[in-house]
Amino acid sequence: MRPRGRPARRAGPRAHPAPHGRGGVMGAGSAAIALLAGALAGMSSLLALGAPLPRAGGARAPARLWGAVCALPPVASLRAAESRAGARRDCLAELPVLLDVVTLGLSAGLSFDSALELYCERSEGELARAFSRAMLSWRIGTACREEALARLADELDVAAIRRFASVVAESLAFGTPLAEALERQAHAIREEQRAQVEEEIERVPVKMLVPLGTLIVPAMFLAILGPLLGSVLVAG
Repeated sequence: MRPRGRPARRAGPRAHPAPHGRGGVMGAGSAAIALLAGALAGMSSLLALGAPLPRAGGARAPARLWGAVCALPPVASLRAAESRAGARRDCLAELPVLLDVVTLGLSAGLSFDSALELYCERSEGELARAFSRAMLSWRIGTACREEALARLADELDVAAIRRFASVVAESLAFGTPLAEALERQAHAIREEQRAQVEEEIERVPVKMLVPLGTLIVPAMFLAILGPLLGSVLVAG
């Protein structure tokens, strides 16, 4: 007879819980940090070469990755700085046209406000919109003409617009001829832009040294020394 009692347990392999300690968490965190660091390094290289930052959701990269990278504070600050610099470049490029239109209007007998309004109505751009807002502010009486132009110059942060505002303020205050002063300023701005273009052209060979040293030269060494090293290894 079998003695009564608890049934005997069958011997078998004991199931162990899956390890979920620090190793898995640290590995995932290290991979995420490495991914973000690689993305930031690539974007820093593009910025060093003068390329614009890619926008979130671009066609060449997953939208989620760009969204995560662009949401980082350093990348967001870089994008904001790039946007402000682009707006300043656009305003500086449009300023000679504004000066020419205002000069022609003054020479034709128009007032300063009428000549400036003519430019704002016929032009599309950040500079025309900014001057339209400034004209509206002094027409409705929230600021005088000099204050509105000075505020506009501080908002756009362009030295040439500050000079334009000071020239207009002096002409309106002392009655000096404005058309000749604006014509000289337009000529000076065009000369400055030409010098900047020449400077950018001179910087191109220096910027090409980065991809030349990191991509082309190692590939050339590999193509030249690869067969030699292979033959030495085979012979040895």
